[in-house]
Amino acid sequence: MSPRHRRRRHDELDYILAHRGRKRKRAARVARRRRAGLIVAALAIAAVVVAVSAGFGAGTAFSASCDLNSLRPVEIGQNSFVFATDGSLLGSIPAERNREPISTSRMSKWLPLATVAIEDRRYWQHGGVDYVGIARAAWKDLTAGKVVEGGSTITQQLVRNLYIGQEKTFNRKIKEACLAIKLSQKKSKPWILNTYLNSVYYGNHAYGVEAAAQTYFSKHASQLSLLQAALLAGLPQAPSDYDPYHSPQAALDRRDEVLRAMLEARAITFAQYNHAIRSNSLGLRAGRIYTRIKQPYFFSYVIDALDKEYGANTVRQGGLKVYTTIDPRLQRLANKAIRDILPHKEDPAAAIVSVEPGTGAIRAMTAVVRKSGNQFNLVAQSARQAGSTFKTLVLASAIEKGIDPDSTYYTSAPFTCSIGPWC
Repeated sequence: MSPRHRRRRHDELDYILAHRGRKRKRAARVARRRRAGLIVAALAIAAVVVAVSAGFGAGTAFSASCDLNSLRPVEIGQNSFVFATDGSLLGSIPAERNREPISTSRMSKWLPLATVAIEDRRYWQHGGVDYVGIARAAWKDLTAGKVVEGGSTITQQLVRNLYIGQEKTFNRKIKEACLAIKLSQKKSKPWILNTYLNSVYYGNHAYGVEAAAQTYFSKHASQLSLLQAALLAGLPQAPSDYDPYHSPQAALDRRDEVLRAMLEARAITFAQYNHAIRSNSLGLRAGRIYTRIKQPYFFSYVIDALDKEYGANTVRQGGLKVYTTIDPRLQRLANKAIRDILPHKEDPAAAIVSVEPGTGAIRAMTAVVRKSGNQFNLVAQSARQAGSTFKTLVLASAIEKGIDPDSTYYTSAPFTCSIGPWC
């Protein structure tokens, strides 16, 4: 290569490196401005909220337009459940959001403690907006050179979930803070915390602590241990990033972070923390309570009946508790009766419905269908005529009334009867 070519390549390399350096500096300046903007915005929000809460000037005008009564809470729905006559669960009808609200008394004591420690350590002291927390978060972001901590309280997050959505604008943050103050004045601290725990998203389609406990551990929220409660408490900030099924190490690190926050908040002792932090197991046990269906043919019949009576939206968002007349013991006997008579794979499909005379209560409704992937409810949709089955019923009734079949005769003659689709 000639000296001239070497000089040219050297000049080109210098240009490229200089260009890259300018781009890096420009990107760094943009990032600094963005961080500064976020910090200034946080401080501005704090200042406006102070004005709103104190009732001064423009703050008073904004406060007047920030009215909880003028807002309609987001309908987040909850699952409906269907039970047999003995109280056993036949299955759940999922809402748009998998959710089952419970009272705080039905939660493990660790859940509220862990949630407050990691999400809002001054929850019991502030009035819906934590000015100290905003200032602390702004200072940490400033010293770290990036956003490392948010200033939103549990009350603000609840307002965001129930009233105003997730869009990221300055006006939305102001309105969120204002509504949080109003909500804190209107509702008690225990009510706000309970509502938050029953509505926040924990990932994997689970909304609220009961659905989360069943989804990740196959148990009720009241049965959660310290470690399990700490794992759940860490999920709402970033459910996808901390997903224990797909990112177990991130979930474990986040759980330990919650435990440290609980220790700092004196929600647990050092001995409890030291013992808990040693565990590297997440203890997951995927739940099936919201997907497992018992007696599928009867269950689909119940859903169709509910849809006709109340409408599909009510059924799938109404949090219904549906108690049926089905008897699991008779269900098992009915299923056994079919399989005893038709035990082979090549045998035809069959169904049994047992109805209590006088009340119309369905005690058993089952079918055996050999064809895989069948979506047809042979029990409720077939509309087949009972045929000669009624001969047995009539004969039994005649005997019950003292009629002797051997001395009874009838004339076999043409007869036409129209019932439903059949003639």
